[in-house]
Amino acid sequence: MVNYSIGVRLAWEISSYEAANKKASFIEVDHIMLGILSLDKILSNLKSLAGNDLDSFIYEKDKLYTNLVESQINIPSFRRKLRQLIPYGGGVPSDGIFHRSLECKQMFVHSSQFATNIITINHLFTSIIGIDNSYSRNLLIATKIDVEKLKSDLLFSFYKNN
Repeated sequence: MVNYSIGVRLAWEISSYEAANKKASFIEVDHIMLGILSLDKILSNLKSLAGNDLDSFIYEKDKLYTNLVESQINIPSFRRKLRQLIPYGGGVPSDGIFHRSLECKQMFVHSSQFATNIITINHLFTSIIGIDNSYSRNLLIATKIDVEKLKSDLLFSFYKNN
């Protein structure tokens, strides 16, 4: 059984707000990416949410964000551009509960292939940019980021440090 890191749980929570903002019926993979990219922006508010896991959360977030910056990705700019690309949906679920879309669920399953026992935001990020039709991947390509190299660097950095 694979568990989710505190970073994944917090990014997933943020993604439901992103889905609601876009009036989407489901949480899509790019909503998860927005959640990941928003972790640093809302860090001051996360201290109470993360509880005892705050140190491990900060370590997990910093590890991914450092790799992204080293890959010449401006995180706030990437987040803003991605938010603009994601289209509005047809309306929020009638029960107000945002579930993951089938593609999003499959992305979590794919992410578990990289993880030994805990899925991290690094795993999710790597899986999302591997999806051909994701806005995240297409935005990286449009900004001249070598997606395959980035995936390789992220996976290598994860295994190198663990």
